[in-house]
Amino acid sequence: MRKVCLIHFSAALCCAALLSVIYTVFGLYPFGGKTLSWCDMSQQVIPLLMEMKEVFTGKAGWFLNMQNAGGMSFWGVFFFFLASPLHLSVLFVEKADIYLLVNVLVLIKLSLAASTASIFFRHETPSLELPAHLALCIGYGLCGYGLMYYQNLVWLDILYLFPLTMLGFVKLMEKGRVCLLAVCFALNIVFNYYLSYMLLLGMIIFGTVFIFRCATKERRGELAGKLGFGAIAALLATAVVWLPSLLQCLSSARTGGGVVQSVQSGRMFTKMGTTLPVLLCTIGAVTPLFVPSRSAKTGAIRLCWGITVLPILLEPVNKLWHMGSYQAFPVRYGYMPIFFGLWYLALSLSSLPESSKHRPKWLALILLLPAMLGVYILYTHFEEISSYTSTLWVSDKGFLYLSVFWLACLAVLLVVCFAHTRGCSRRFGSRALLALVLLQSIVQVPAFIGSAANVPSNSLSVLSAPPIDDDSLYRVKQDSKFCHVNLLGGMGYPTLNHYTSLTDARYLAVMKKLGYSSYWMETSGCCGTLVSDILMSNKYVIDGSLNWTPTGSGGLGYIVPAGALPENLELGDRIQLQNELCERITGQPLFTRYEPVEGLPLEQNGKIALEEGVFRYQIQVGQRETLYFDAFDCISTNLREAINDGFSIKVNGEEVAENYPTQRCNGIFWLGSFENETVTVEVAVKKRMRVCSFGVWGLKDTKPLTDSLVNAELRYDKGRIAGSVEAQEGQVLFLSVPQYSGMKVQVNGRVVHPKQVLDCFMEIPLSTGRSEIIVSYIPAGLLPGAAISASTIVLLVLCRLFCKKRLAVKLKATWYRCAPVLLGLGFGIAIMAVYLFPVIVWIAGAI
Repeated sequence: MRKVCLIHFSAALCCAALLSVIYTVFGLYPFGGKTLSWCDMSQQVIPLLMEMKEVFTGKAGWFLNMQNAGGMSFWGVFFFFLASPLHLSVLFVEKADIYLLVNVLVLIKLSLAASTASIFFRHETPSLELPAHLALCIGYGLCGYGLMYYQNLVWLDILYLFPLTMLGFVKLMEKGRVCLLAVCFALNIVFNYYLSYMLLLGMIIFGTVFIFRCATKERRGELAGKLGFGAIAALLATAVVWLPSLLQCLSSARTGGGVVQSVQSGRMFTKMGTTLPVLLCTIGAVTPLFVPSRSAKTGAIRLCWGITVLPILLEPVNKLWHMGSYQAFPVRYGYMPIFFGLWYLALSLSSLPESSKHRPKWLALILLLPAMLGVYILYTHFEEISSYTSTLWVSDKGFLYLSVFWLACLAVLLVVCFAHTRGCSRRFGSRALLALVLLQSIVQVPAFIGSAANVPSNSLSVLSAPPIDDDSLYRVKQDSKFCHVNLLGGMGYPTLNHYTSLTDARYLAVMKKLGYSSYWMETSGCCGTLVSDILMSNKYVIDGSLNWTPTGSGGLGYIVPAGALPENLELGDRIQLQNELCERITGQPLFTRYEPVEGLPLEQNGKIALEEGVFRYQIQVGQRETLYFDAFDCISTNLREAINDGFSIKVNGEEVAENYPTQRCNGIFWLGSFENETVTVEVAVKKRMRVCSFGVWGLKDTKPLTDSLVNAELRYDKGRIAGSVEAQEGQVLFLSVPQYSGMKVQVNGRVVHPKQVLDCFMEIPLSTGRSEIIVSYIPAGLLPGAAISASTIVLLVLCRLFCKKRLAVKLKATWYRCAPVLLGLGFGIAIMAVYLFPVIVWIAGAI
């Protein structure tokens, strides 16, 4: 036992040692001062880890979390991004140090993946030579999935769980024991309910293939029944996690597009320059393509490998593996074909006899080919092969250079396999295989991890901004997108900002209508106007110099006349919409529209038609006035809108925006504040467009608005909003917190039902005089999910206690008879829905 544990530890240690060398070379913590954080890790994971720290220390709420999207549930966010026990380490470090902590977490998780792979391969191939065993484990731990997708930190937990999940599957096939498989499947759901969909789909496919190809007819019923029972038990036991999270996902803007539209708008083949490296970074994973199968078991493994490799090549199938769409990280199930390929290689090597102790010198010499190629591309084409860490896609040149290297590695692998069949010493061949894996890692880890090394000086400087001396309930915003939108929430401030796949569709649309900058699933407090900031309680704004400036807004919550705010916001001219809101609240418009002295926009069917040209405005400004420009066409979650880069803007001859709108700035554009001067604004239209909002407006004074909005003295504590308000007859409380199913509002101890206003916010009825307000939130699905989980655990205990009773035996026998049919039906549905349907839809759209 001690020897076996030492082998598993050695696999992790080898992986950690290799990573440590690369960390040292590139100055990555703990061997330097740099972080490997970039892309989603910087934009989402690290700020959310900071928020998790706030939640676990009691400073923010699990359910009504004010640091995100104006107030939303953190439950689904946690189980989408953060639910790893290793992440609890953030509780023991400062927020700024999380940028360094993630280096350690990546190293630990990739090493754990090598260790769990060692547990599996030791069980499956105990006679395999140690060097070959380590080669398989390191090849899995440092596979393309881990090297390319570590930015989504919790995905690495799925990477190290999968070998244990498959060990549970093997134990089911061999001994009929389902406990390990069920526990691992439940852990997968808890760690990341989104990726567990792919695991469930895979288990339907793998279970059908293995049970119908490898098991006798007499055992198929038992195996299919236990597989189904384990999966169902895991799903029901974790309902408290996935049910409220799923409902939150279904209300997000991510689910707005249709699967058919997504498939037809794509291509037939994937961008293989980025999908294939996930597989090819472990060259042993392509063994099933070249080495013949020697048993029913290896045949089943080979078939599963082929089924999971196919979506890497075919885009319609790939999209259905990703539940219909994706924007990046196009092989999120990639650990599966890698694992099956290595499993196939392990069984193939272990089946070869030890025929001699011949050690051909040419086998060692042939390793020089990939070694020389690796050194060459590392030193002369590093920028090309590391393009992924700056663009999220491997460049054509980078893929070409890496492909040449991988072909050389494949040649060595095939020669090693061939040499085994021709009398080569197994130990010598296994050492050659280990050398090949180490060589691949030495080239690929620098390209995909080392190249990401950086010092996040901008984010660290934002974290060091002086705290605001104000203990009331309010929001903050950036004056421009000079840092990631989730970072202000990570600092502990309530914001309108949010960027995850759980951004609510209604909320995203409202932010666009109010003139705030947003794209894809990201919303922010950038742009907008002073009026929208006051309405949304953006009390302080931080600029690029890290100075906080008050906007004139009050705290969160205003006393307004009942009916002053409309239930819905019309899509159209965004500043005119704010003008109408001002008129409803104050009785007068606050914005002034300015007409161009040159150029004339044409209205056609409710849209404004723009041709290439220049619109020039001459504005005589007396008392201090803030000018805004807006151009907006539609609400969507596209990464790039058709209107983008359609304008350039000059103010008094100075270019203030070379391109507008952009991903970083697509809300109402601030032109500046002026006094006692003539302001010339030139808007150049660069292409033909049809928009619903266009023009230059001026705002002189927001005092009528602030005077009309009586501030409610509310506070946020332990995940709920509470406070006392004084209201006259006919007044209500406007709370700019999105209203979700599961919210509970109490006025003087009595539950009331808020009216929805401005598409998603709350208007709370008040009694005349003083009222005590409490707003709490339990996400939809949480209580039913908790009941299902608790009931399932109780039922599992009862099943264990009474499994030998006559009724239980009869029910089990009936289930075992039905299970193979149900499993086969599930397999057929999966193949039809995920493999055949999308291809047919794509072909139909292409005709």
